[in-house]
Amino acid sequence: MNEHLIDRDHKILQVRNLKKYYASGHKLLKALDDVSFEVCEGEIMGVVGESGCGKSTLGRSVLRLFPVTEGEIVFDGTDISTMNSKELKPYRRNMQMVFQNPFSSFNPKQKLGTALREVGKVYGMKESELREKISQLMEYIGLPEHMLERSPGELSGGQLQRLAIARALILDPSFIVADEAVSALDVSVQAQILNLITDLRKRLRMTMLFISHEMSVVEHICDQVAVMYLGRIVEMAPAQELFSNVRHPYTQALMSAIPKADPEEQKERIILEGDIPNAIDLPKGCSFASRCRFCTGECRETRPELNAVGENHLAACHNAL
Repeated sequence: MNEHLIDRDHKILQVRNLKKYYASGHKLLKALDDVSFEVCEGEIMGVVGESGCGKSTLGRSVLRLFPVTEGEIVFDGTDISTMNSKELKPYRRNMQMVFQNPFSSFNPKQKLGTALREVGKVYGMKESELREKISQLMEYIGLPEHMLERSPGELSGGQLQRLAIARALILDPSFIVADEAVSALDVSVQAQILNLITDLRKRLRMTMLFISHEMSVVEHICDQVAVMYLGRIVEMAPAQELFSNVRHPYTQALMSAIPKADPEEQKERIILEGDIPNAIDLPKGCSFASRCRFCTGECRETRPELNAVGENHLAACHNAL
């Protein structure tokens, strides 16, 4: 989609066999189970799936907002997976996050200008440099500077999310995680924020992990897409390839829920039947088997690995479509 913006030789993020387990009694809840992927400089990597699939846990894990159970997180050539908070601080300025709810990501008692300036002050930016940077970013996001004198409650969700994006960009990070950054907004405001991200990507060559449950949004903005189900990636491919050549039954069901522009256009909506397995007690075979139309005996007995099913296209399915 935007291949000219991507440097394939420079891997900003390399995640290898990442696991995040939580103890639940005598069993483990596997929030992330052996997840691997890479993000190149200038690339927007989309992560999609139903609620509870592990998307947000993945975003917070790669930024090391909490300890991981196992695996490697290599950020710009350095393994940060086992670093403590003091060791991580120099890397924090290059890794920023935009959260889902802009109202809860700002202190309601703090002026917005103060919230933005605090980020730069923590990392020793001079006042003059900070003023210039914030002024530039306010121009980029299309908001007047006088809004910085207001409190979060005086602005709309769309305006606050623009400011959240500006706050994430103050330190010129090389990598941003956007966790459901538009899902809490009205559709018209979503479009504005997506256009803003697209514009900023061209201006600043942003690299991003874009987490969403909306396939249409991911199709519009991402270069590469990973589909998650119960803590694992079940399909991964370049966006154009994924949306034109779906290989996993779960991805096919997600695709069928995308609204069509023409209301008269006929399409098959795939309704997933069966029960979602208990995340604390997953079956030994494919975790999607109980909901899959193409399930066989092999699916119930053997867990499929994420294997190549085409050029740059991976799927974890014994009966890839």
